[in-house]
Amino acid sequence: MKKQFLYISTLFLTLLGCEEILFEEDLTGDIVTIIAPSDGSQVESTSVSFSWDAVDQATSYRLQIARPTFENAVQIVEDTTVTLTNFSITLVKNDYEWRVRAQNSGSQTEYTTAGFSITESEDFSAREVLLSSPEDNAIINTTSVTLQWETVTDAITYRIQLLDESDQVIQENTATSTSIQLTFPEGVTKWQVRAENDTQSTLYFSRSLTVDSMNPAKPETTAPANQAVLTDTAVSFSWTREAVEGTTEFDSIYVYRNEQLTDLVIKDRVTSPSEITLDASNTYYWFIKAFDEAGNQSEASDTFNFTIN
Repeated sequence: MKKQFLYISTLFLTLLGCEEILFEEDLTGDIVTIIAPSDGSQVESTSVSFSWDAVDQATSYRLQIARPTFENAVQIVEDTTVTLTNFSITLVKNDYEWRVRAQNSGSQTEYTTAGFSITESEDFSAREVLLSSPEDNAIINTTSVTLQWETVTDAITYRIQLLDESDQVIQENTATSTSIQLTFPEGVTKWQVRAENDTQSTLYFSRSLTVDSMNPAKPETTAPANQAVLTDTAVSFSWTREAVEGTTEFDSIYVYRNEQLTDLVIKDRVTSPSEITLDASNTYYWFIKAFDEAGNQSEASDTFNFTIN
């Protein structure tokens, strides 16, 4: 019979009090049973799926991967918490050790550990090209991009393709090294690489990349009007800005207490109109700047000032 922990939290509803009681089993004596990769196994793929049996009353699992072992770790490749009993990751050819434990809010099991190796298939066409950079679904603000991937044993050349959103090839190149610099169009592009030798080629392995090199348009401040005199400390700010095609744009407001714009009162992400409460008996200086997901930014709007009596 497992020991149970009792957690009591008191909730006050109007004038009455009631108690919510939550029971969670102690997992200390339980064991996580690994399914795959099993200890000593060899995986002929860089895409590795980890799986283990569920532990009753566990709410999550802590999974770690070390290279080559935890005792002599050169690198902790992964350290994550998941709620499912499986996890997938892409790894380079090497020796690894992985471990997993079950846990809930009050207890945890010991780690169960297994070692495995990533090897390459004897069949060249079954080998995988492990893409390194940029990350999948990355958003950048430059059209000149360096693509990188890992070496595939026995490869003589690598074929690189850029595809539009309809999966039509818009550019094709080859390289003998594991990187190439290409010019990407604006918007979403899929890039893919395969390895080739004299007689065979691997499948293509792909990622997506969004390029947005356009700055947002300059905002135009509208209210409070320049040099306005207000009596209410709840100030309604408004402005306009023309949208520029590309990644999601957003605005930030900057409010200062001096004309030199050194005494910052508020800097915040806002939408027009926005109400901000300020102190009375002060003169304020404010402007708006726009940003987007790619890291582009607009010119600052004209700086307006107003006084609250």
